[in-house]
Formats: sequence, structure tokens, C-alpha cells
Amino acid sequence: MLWIIGVCAVCYVLCMPLYMHYKPFHLHLGCAYKSLGTLCAFLMALIAAIKLDPRCYIISGAILLYAVADYLLEFQFELGAGIFMAGHICAIAFFLSLAPVSGLHLICLLLLGGMMAVVFMRWRKPIGKKLPFFVIYGASLIIMCASALGCFPTNGITGILIACGGALFCISDFMLLRRTLFPSGVSLSWAILVSYYSAVLLFGIACLQL
Repeated sequence: MLWIIGVCAVCYVLCMPLYMHYKPFHLHLGCAYKSLGTLCAFLMALIAAIKLDPRCYIISGAILLYAVADYLLEFQFELGAGIFMAGHICAIAFFLSLAPVSGLHLICLLLLGGMMAVVFMRWRKPIGKKLPFFVIYGASLIIMCASALGCFPTNGITGILIACGGALFCISDFMLLRRTLFPSGVSLSWAILVSYYSAVLLFGIACLQL
């Protein structure tokens, strides 16, 4: 299924600059391009669900929710983040179906939780009254990431791709929080987009390896 990976990769390369180009003056169109890029990963997961493993319907649902959230996040941040959380729950269910809870999951969760606590303590003033909301979202994110990292030793190339995707998703959201709270340059926006797109692309490719 190399053809679908190639087509999606080309679509990603096109959607990233189109989103960045239209975002300043035509936000709706820019966000549509951003969602289109995410839908490429959805397509890969859906094909894998139909042809390879029905469990991939779960992660395809997660990626579809991510695509919806991509659009809404720019207009209603809390709603978009809530839909991302729903996507994380679906992703957690898929990852745990591949690798049930183990000691590695718990170690990753403790490490990620500690890092999240340090970040929120350090940035608690600019976060302000939204701290409970960010904590709830952060909890869903680190559980998803820990579930993805737990796939690393048990599922061959699929596990490696999922683990890398989970790590990149976490890094992307950390940078997004940084941009939300503090003035940032265009380079950070590019870094957020590339890491996020890479994460969902790796999830989609991983499904095709099952």
C-alpha cells in the first residue's frame, strides 16, 4: 500500500504551506486545508480497517475527531480541545488493544505526569483560571502518549511508529501551549504543524503495517 502513503505524504506537503499562507487573512480556508491534511491519515487508517484489521476503525475515528478539532480549535479553543480529548480516548482504546497495560505504560505515565506538573507549575500565572481545563486536557494527552509508548516493544514496526507518533503529538501540544501563552514567531507555528502532522501520519502508516 505504498501508493496511499505516497499520496498522503504529497497531500501533507501541500496542505501545510496552504494552511500557513491562508491563516492570516482567510482563516476558514486555512483551517479547511489543515483538516484536509489530517484526513489523509484518516484515509490510511480507514483502508487498514477495511482490508487488514477491524480494530483500525477505532483509530480512524480518533483521527477523524482530530480533523474536526483542527478546524474548530482556531475559532472555539475549548470546544476544539474537547474534541481532541474525545479523539485521545479513542486512540487510547486502540493502543491498549495492541498492547495491554504494563509496567512500561505506568513508568511512561509517571514520567509524563511529572513533566506536565512541572510545566503547569512554572506557567500557572499566565494560564490563570483556565488551569483546571488545561490539566484535564493534559491528563488525556499524557495517557494517550503513555499508551502509544507502551506499544513500542511489542508490535514490531507498528509499535515503533505508534510510539514515535505519540511522542510527537505530546511535543506538538507542548509547543502549542507555549504559543498560546506567550508571544511566538512563525517558526514555532511551523514546528507545531510539522510535529502534529507527523504524529497523525505515523498513526495512519502504523495501521497499514498490521
